[in-house]
Amino acid sequence: MFKNLIETYKINKNLLEKNPELLNLLIGAIAVISVIIYFYYFKFSGNITGFFRIGSVLPLSPFLIPDQTFIFQDELGYDGQQFLSLALDPFLQDLDTLASLDHPAYRYRRILYPLLSYLLGFGNSQIIPYVMVAINAIAILLIIWVIGLYFKSYSAKVNQALFVLAIPGVWMVLSLSTSDLLASLFFVSAFYFYQNNKPIYMSLMVSLGCLTRETLLLLWMALIVSAMWQKKYLYFKYLGMAIILPLAWNIYVIFLKLNGAPGTGNFGTPLFGIIEKFLFLFTQKFSSKTIFEAYLFILLILAFVLVFWLSFPRRSANRPLLVCGLIYLGMFSVSSLLILNYYLDYSRVFLDVYFLALLSINFRSFPRKTLFFSASSLASIAFLGLHS
Repeated sequence: MFKNLIETYKINKNLLEKNPELLNLLIGAIAVISVIIYFYYFKFSGNITGFFRIGSVLPLSPFLIPDQTFIFQDELGYDGQQFLSLALDPFLQDLDTLASLDHPAYRYRRILYPLLSYLLGFGNSQIIPYVMVAINAIAILLIIWVIGLYFKSYSAKVNQALFVLAIPGVWMVLSLSTSDLLASLFFVSAFYFYQNNKPIYMSLMVSLGCLTRETLLLLWMALIVSAMWQKKYLYFKYLGMAIILPLAWNIYVIFLKLNGAPGTGNFGTPLFGIIEKFLFLFTQKFSSKTIFEAYLFILLILAFVLVFWLSFPRRSANRPLLVCGLIYLGMFSVSSLLILNYYLDYSRVFLDVYFLALLSINFRSFPRKTLFFSASSLASIAFLGLHS
């Protein structure tokens, strides 16, 4: 018996040594499952709907039972509530579903996460919330897996992929059940397939990403510019195909003539929102809350700096990341206070900037990534401990 156990241990050890991305996956799974258990039992008292930050201001989805729903009293709620309402009724068959959405026209564009949850949950309103949390958990693990493969293709240290667990936005999204982790999975996968000359898979990732979160149109633009720069002209055909389904879906949503703002108020005069943010931080009463807010905003700015600082010395390998970083920086510069006012908002909207920094290939000995993601991990720990 002991001999068999020793042999099994040796086989598993050899497997992990030859495939370090599997070890990453194991460590990631332990971390993610632990956090989910912590939130589910200790923060939400064993009620899965606690993951959706459901407020008492907007009408509740007609498919939720009030007495069985974890509701944050006197709060507007958060985006996870909107995704849950759509997942419970993705075909808008009940008019009360529209009433439960704050901006139906805007929310309905981001259809893939709720639709996938509905399909995997077999349309069962009791199962769907669990499926939505599971999708985000699996997305984190797959992001770690894909980034590990990305580094492996460059003979870089695969264990860098574990820095995913240090990113504050990852845990924010997991605790709020929004679509950003699924979108980020498509984001990093698109870069992996682009760099490994698999344009068909790249095209699929971009298309699915745009159906998950429309801001991934920035990724589409970045890959077009990169393909042009690197003379990968064949990629134009596949990137052209990638936009067909998201474009058709958006036209369909317009045709439905749903109510609600289109989301254009999130952007305004260049740099004005950033200046307003700093003025806001400096004029607020000194407290732990303002310190945390300032810390996360500065982390985001440093993430942008890190993208260019790491990527520029090895421009040939990092060209698509540099282009994407510049485009995201453009979006950041025109973001209004509607996005930049609250750390939960900008940490989610610009989550992919952290991934751009992480994906940057750089072999210099100075541990810039380690220092930055160590600082990020402090914010993650603080969020997990203080979030309520």
